[in-house]
Amino acid sequence: MFKLPSLSGLRAFEAAARHLSFTRAAQELYVTQGAISHQIRALEEELGYPLFNRLPRRVTLTEEGQILGQALTGAFEDIVGALAEIGRLQQQGWLTVSASPSFAVKWLVPRLDDFRAHHPEMDVRIAATDRLVDPRREPVDLCIRYGAAVSTGLDAEVLITDRVFPVCSPALLHGARPLQTPADLRHHRLLHDEMFLEHPDRPGWRRWAALAGVSLEGALSARFSHASMALEAAVAGQGVALGRSSLVALDLAEGRLVQPFGPAFASSFSYRLVAAPGGLQRPRVKRLVAWLKTQAEDAG
Repeated sequence: MFKLPSLSGLRAFEAAARHLSFTRAAQELYVTQGAISHQIRALEEELGYPLFNRLPRRVTLTEEGQILGQALTGAFEDIVGALAEIGRLQQQGWLTVSASPSFAVKWLVPRLDDFRAHHPEMDVRIAATDRLVDPRREPVDLCIRYGAAVSTGLDAEVLITDRVFPVCSPALLHGARPLQTPADLRHHRLLHDEMFLEHPDRPGWRRWAALAGVSLEGALSARFSHASMALEAAVAGQGVALGRSSLVALDLAEGRLVQPFGPAFASSFSYRLVAAPGGLQRPRVKRLVAWLKTQAEDAG
């Protein structure tokens, strides 16, 4: 029977093989680069063949390294997935949802009481983060991601595709410089959020101005890391934000924001429901997904 090599060496090798970097493997495993190098050398000596081609400034996998790396990545993902599933079972009625801070604050959290009313036997934990959480490797039942695409190997369904249009405080409609037409924006501060700042299809002011046929050259601006911050600045009368329909729906309904004029355009990005393979079909997750879709439809 073949003897299983050192598990610490296998773990170090798997991380290095996945990243093709000893440095990034060390960062992931919270050890030094020297420790990673030592563990992999010991593993190669134990196996009797090299796993990496060590080139100037980079490493590549040998044929043996490719075979072992693929097998280990799948095995560790299975282990992590099993532990995550056990963790979920331990929590019984809890569901953990990962979402961006802006979506959590402006859309999801204000609606949770309705979910609790319909499903008192369940509760939801919201983990708000901009980090791209991998539900295969972390104890998360459902991710709500914003963007143009989702990585392969995950279950995904579109939840919301936004319309994008200007929004502002009602006070700006009748101020010293009334905001009545798109051309009036040159007298007001434009509020930007910097999500996907370098993406060519980001739903930003430049795209809206081209559609409206106006120049925003020279307009004052303020920039925020999150859409929710730009929208709160708009509520406070600090300028005009470009609102995504999902994030501004409640503020519009309750009169904190108004849409002064059009046009509106359909965003190239969507909010998607993302889970580990088979995760969207788990009974408790299916109930949450059905509720989320109902809320999205009711919000228009």
